[in-house]
Amino acid sequence: MAQQNKRLAFAMLLSLFLVVVVRYGEALSSSPVEPIRLNKVFKQTHSRRQADELISSGRVTVNDEPVHSAGQRVVPFQDVVRLDGEVVGGWEAMNHVGVDKSNKDSVFEYIKYWKPLGVTCTTDRRIQDNLIDALHDDGCFPKSRVFPVGRLDKETSGLILVTSDGRLPNAALRGRFKQPKTYLVRTTEHVSKEDIQQLREGVVITTVAQRDGNRGKPLTAPTLPCQVRQSRDDPRFLEITLVEGRNRQIRKMLEAVGYHVLDLHRKEFLEMTLDPLQGPGDWARLSRDEMKIVQDVLARAEEGAEL
Repeated sequence: MAQQNKRLAFAMLLSLFLVVVVRYGEALSSSPVEPIRLNKVFKQTHSRRQADELISSGRVTVNDEPVHSAGQRVVPFQDVVRLDGEVVGGWEAMNHVGVDKSNKDSVFEYIKYWKPLGVTCTTDRRIQDNLIDALHDDGCFPKSRVFPVGRLDKETSGLILVTSDGRLPNAALRGRFKQPKTYLVRTTEHVSKEDIQQLREGVVITTVAQRDGNRGKPLTAPTLPCQVRQSRDDPRFLEITLVEGRNRQIRKMLEAVGYHVLDLHRKEFLEMTLDPLQGPGDWARLSRDEMKIVQDVLARAEEGAEL
C-alpha cells in the first residue's frame, strides 16, 4: 500500500513538472509585441519630419504624460498616444502589428453613428458626455481605439463617422480633397432670398479652432461659396452643403445675416447618409458600398500626396 502511494505521488509530481515545462516553453516561444518609435505612430498621416515636430512641440502625450523625444518607444495595444488631447487610433495596424497583412480590409474599423444632441465629439473619457461613453451606452464596443472623422457641435445631431483608421481624417477633411457635408437647418425666422444669396456667395465670420479646450487664434475671413436650398413648405428650413469645417460655422453664417439657428442636423457626409439608422444613438458598420467610398477617398488622397 505504501509503495502504491509513493508511485501515485511520483506520478502527480511528474504531471505537474510537465505542465510547468510546457507553459515555460510556450512563454519562451511566444514573441512579445516589440515597442516602436513614437514618430511611427503618425506614419500614415504625417511625414517623419512633421511627426518629429509634433512631438518636440509638446502636442503629443503618452499615457497622459507629455513627451518631447521622437525616439521614445511606445508599446502597441498598451500605451495610449494622444495628439492635442485626442486619442490617436489605429497606429498599431498601420505599423502591421497584430494584424493579418493579407487582409487589409479587416485592419481598421469604420462605423457610422447617429450622434444624439448633448454628446461631445471627443474621445477623452474624462470629459462628460464624451463620444466613446455614448457609443458604449448605445451598445457599440469597437475592438480598437477609435475617433471621429471631424466633429459635430454638442448641440448638433446627425451623421458622424467613427474609425480606427488614422488616414481617413486627413483624406476627407484636409487639403484639396475635402469632402462635402450636408446639414438641415431650422432658423427663428423666414430667411429672405437676398440673405440666402449672401450665404451662397460667402459671409465674413470669426471662428476659433478648438481642440479639447485648447483655443487657437481667431480667424476672421469670408466663408467659401456653398450650396443653400430653402424648403418650399417652410422658409425657415434650409439645406446647406459645404466643404469647410470651421468651428460652429453654419451657426455663425446665419448670425452674420441676422438669424439664429434653432436646430442643426447633419444628414450626409462623404456621400453617405444616415440610412439605415433608425434614430439618435443608432449605429452600424459601413456597408460594402460605403467602404468603396472610403477606399476611393483614401486612394485619391494618396495619389495627390505623391504628386
